[in-house]
Amino acid sequence: MTSQGLFSIVGAAVLMIGCAHTNTNLVPIAPTTRAGATAVVPGTKNESRIARDAELVSDFKRRVDRYMRLHDKVQKQGTRQQQEDDIGEILVSQQAMAMRIRLARHDARPGDLFTRPIAMALRRAMDPELRGLAALGTRESIREDSPTVFVLVVNASFPEGASRSTMPGNVLKSLPPLPNGLEYRIVGTHLVLLDLDADTVVDYMLDVVCKTC
Repeated sequence: MTSQGLFSIVGAAVLMIGCAHTNTNLVPIAPTTRAGATAVVPGTKNESRIARDAELVSDFKRRVDRYMRLHDKVQKQGTRQQQEDDIGEILVSQQAMAMRIRLARHDARPGDLFTRPIAMALRRAMDPELRGLAALGTRESIREDSPTVFVLVVNASFPEGASRSTMPGNVLKSLPPLPNGLEYRIVGTHLVLLDLDADTVVDYMLDVVCKTC
């Protein structure tokens, strides 16, 4: 083989290696954050899901606002609860409010506010705070305060004398904010939307906390 032919072969090999290195720049690599988590890349499936979840949260807020309009209308039909010392009067007022709410929402069903798509979006938001080894302390604090017996029924009252678990702050921050008069509660393993003035269950989501972990 002549020296000219040898140089030609070597040159071709170098050109092929150079092209291979150049083509690696064409492979999309997801950027990472400082913590090593994958960042949101415009146009990716992850970004699309985040945008979809934001739409679902907006839908949930509209449903909450619709309920509160009904709540306020029903409340005006009776005497608005005052900060009184007489617990009996407060209880009677609360029970009357609950009755009016039930009449106004006689056809209410589970999922009216927590629709299936909305529930899935909220689960994705809560899962990092409620599942896995890192969430063990949060789960234990919830279970300590949960009532022993609680039957979930839309429009039903919270069991009289039953303990009310405090929503952990980290879980609360992962959920959409609520207007005055409504609260989230986790009862057992379920997320409950509670009307404080009527002390009734507005809606609920089952098994947001794992039962055995």
